[in-house]
Amino acid sequence: MTNRETIIEAVKTYCRAEIEKDRASWMGLFADDIVHEDPAGLVTRRGLVELGNLWEMIVKGDVELRLIEDVIVCGNEAMGIMASESGPRGARRNIQPIVDHFVFNEAGKITRLRAFYKYA
Repeated sequence: MTNRETIIEAVKTYCRAEIEKDRASWMGLFADDIVHEDPAGLVTRRGLVELGNLWEMIVKGDVELRLIEDVIVCGNEAMGIMASESGPRGARRNIQPIVDHFVFNEAGKITRLRAFYKYA
C-alpha cells in the first residue's frame, strides 16, 4: 500500500504542477490506465493520451488549483478539497469548493480521479 506521506505529496504536486504549468510533473503522477473524471459523472478520460489532451486545456485556460484544506487519506485513497481560478487575467473564474477523490496503486500512481464541483 502506498504510504500516507506519498499520497499527500502527490496531491500537493497535482495542484502545484497546474499552477507552475509543469506538464512532466503532472503527467508523472498518473498510472498508464488512469481513469480521470472531471467533472465526475460528466466527462471521463481514459489513459495518458486522453489525459494529455486535458493538460492542454488546463494550460490554455490558465487553470490554477490550490488546496484549501488538509488532504484526507484513508488507505490508498485521498480527498483533496480545493479551489481554482481560470481564464484570462482580469476576468478570472473562481470555483470552490472542488472535491477531488484520488485512488492510488501500489506504485504510488493515481489510477482513478473524480472531481466534484458545482458545474455551471
